[in-house]
Amino acid sequence: MRQKGFRELALKLSEGLLMTVTDLLLFQFYLLGASWGKGKTSRGAHQTFDEAMAGLAAVNYQTLKRAIIHLKRQGLIRSLKEPAITRAGKTRLARIIPQYQKKRPWDRVLYLVTYDIPEVKRKYRNELRTMLKTLGAGYLQGSVWITPYNPQTLLQDYVKKPGFAGDIIISCIGRDGYIGNEDIKTLVSRVYRLDEINAKYLDFINRYQHNSNAAVQYLYILKEDPQLPFELLPNEWAGDKAHEIFDKIFPMRENTDDTD
Repeated sequence: MRQKGFRELALKLSEGLLMTVTDLLLFQFYLLGASWGKGKTSRGAHQTFDEAMAGLAAVNYQTLKRAIIHLKRQGLIRSLKEPAITRAGKTRLARIIPQYQKKRPWDRVLYLVTYDIPEVKRKYRNELRTMLKTLGAGYLQGSVWITPYNPQTLLQDYVKKPGFAGDIIISCIGRDGYIGNEDIKTLVSRVYRLDEINAKYLDFINRYQHNSNAAVQYLYILKEDPQLPFELLPNEWAGDKAHEIFDKIFPMRENTDDTD
């Protein structure tokens, strides 16, 4: 059962969060460093150590060896014998691991994006959908998406791609610009499925002390979280509390070598 859990952890880490064994290994060293930064009797120390070992136990030895050498050659860890993450390693982790956004400026406007792209150009339609998801837009219906952040500049650049044909319309919706059975916050919550995400945050908060995969669980939730402006979040939003817990157990600063 334990080995099965190890394999599942490594598989989850490689699906969407960490795409290579090198990144997986760097993340495990990060968890190990977080555990060493705790007291010997700290529950957090045992938790992070167990989680790190879980990921490593599921990977072939020769693959691990090559990955460690690669980390050293790239300057991501200090030495082959000591897995302290360097500044470069920390920078890489920051790029590949979802980051909690403490500041979320908002102009208090929602942007409605609609498009009409011919079927013969469906390649561009699919690319546009992917781009909208990447920008944090939420799918409303049909060819209609909403986002709290102005996508105009990026979409203007996109339509300049060779071969693109179609129309993209961006409309602004103020707080009084929506008429329906829902208010703006309720609409946003439904479109982005915030209730489901919040339930996952609450589960993390309630179970993290007994969950050997707590870091992975939190990062998966954070990856799913659109991190909307705080003014648009539900009143009982648990994302902030979950981040406080994660940051306390797995502080990045405790696992980096600042001497390089």
